[in-house]
Amino acid sequence: MHYKSLIIPLVSLATLVASGCAQIPDESASAQPVSIKQPDTPLSATDALSNGQSVTLTTSQGEIRVEPAVVSMEQTVLNGDPETLPAYYDPWEGFNRAMFSFNNGAYKYVLTPVSNGYRAVVPEPARQSVGNFFDNLREPLNLLNHLFAGEVKEAGSNLGRFVINSTIGLLGLFDPATSVFEVERQPQSIGDTLAVWGIEPGPYLVLPLLGQSDARSGVSVLAEGFVHPVNHVTHAPHNYQLRVVDGVDDFSSQSDTYHTLYSESEDPYVFFRNQYLQAQKRDMWFGKQADSRQQVTPAATENEKNTDEN
Repeated sequence: MHYKSLIIPLVSLATLVASGCAQIPDESASAQPVSIKQPDTPLSATDALSNGQSVTLTTSQGEIRVEPAVVSMEQTVLNGDPETLPAYYDPWEGFNRAMFSFNNGAYKYVLTPVSNGYRAVVPEPARQSVGNFFDNLREPLNLLNHLFAGEVKEAGSNLGRFVINSTIGLLGLFDPATSVFEVERQPQSIGDTLAVWGIEPGPYLVLPLLGQSDARSGVSVLAEGFVHPVNHVTHAPHNYQLRVVDGVDDFSSQSDTYHTLYSESEDPYVFFRNQYLQAQKRDMWFGKQADSRQQVTPAATENEKNTDEN
């Protein structure tokens, strides 16, 4: 399957987006006004999520339902006095807080204006096709990760989806594998495979721009940067340009939710950290297939919109 013919239109798309975002809006425009629709609870969105309640956010993209990641937490630090040790393993908090602050500034003053321009220039159906293209491009990596994890059935789904969407779906721009053949997505990262091998997640870690993570996932992100299929489709600098378009497309669907929850949080760092670590514990207990992959920052997982997108 040959994707190089898509490089020029995608690079042109990136150029068009950049030109549409040349005038960076002021602070009030960069974080668009977002109201919170919570008829059943007087709690703020972050308090409701922390108490295990679902919330519905009304944003510029329509209503977005956010599910809590809260589960009953065990002590994650195994040695020492439970009365004095923290419930969340965050030994790199100083570095993480500094990186969290840096990321928030980048999201607020760079990525949000760019993603707002992207949404203004590119209509929703085209954005959906961009997302479909990059999801399909990743399927070979999902397949290999499932095979290394011994998950043959899921690897078969990855292969089937890639063949269907690359042909009938016009190089992945459409997703007939899901809509017609009912072959659901089976994403798998290197970090997921390491988890199957029994590698522990390690300490909580905030990555530059990518946001919340852990040591295992950080290794996964670094490794996938070298082996991602986009590197076999084209070469530098075009592969970097494609990854930027992919990142902007991902961020554009999450920016409103992120800014809303950030503004609602008394300590945003603690809120996002705890949500991530609770979701991590939930995944360990119930498995990733039961996980809605709810994401409230631009890094980590998908966020579920009323169109039923993670």
